[in-house]
Amino acid sequence: MEKNKETLESLRAQIDIADDKVLAALAERMMVAQKIGKLKKESGGAVMDADREAQKLVALQEKAEKILKPYVSRIYSVLFEVSRDLQSKL
Repeated sequence: MEKNKETLESLRAQIDIADDKVLAALAERMMVAQKIGKLKKESGGAVMDADREAQKLVALQEKAEKILKPYVSRIYSVLFEVSRDLQSKL
């Protein structure tokens, strides 16, 4: 039983490290999205670019590891929504 607990703790520590990396990547993504939003606002462009989002989803789906493929669309739909929200508030 103790061995399983150690394994669970070790795996959770790995999740914690991965979460830290995800948060850093998300912060970087949002900073870039903010810059894009400012450019769009200055040029009078629309926040929503459905064609770009569709193309991006296809590219991401192709790059994703097999374990992630079923979730790419859901994950990135939320990321796109959050990015648009950020950009619309500029």
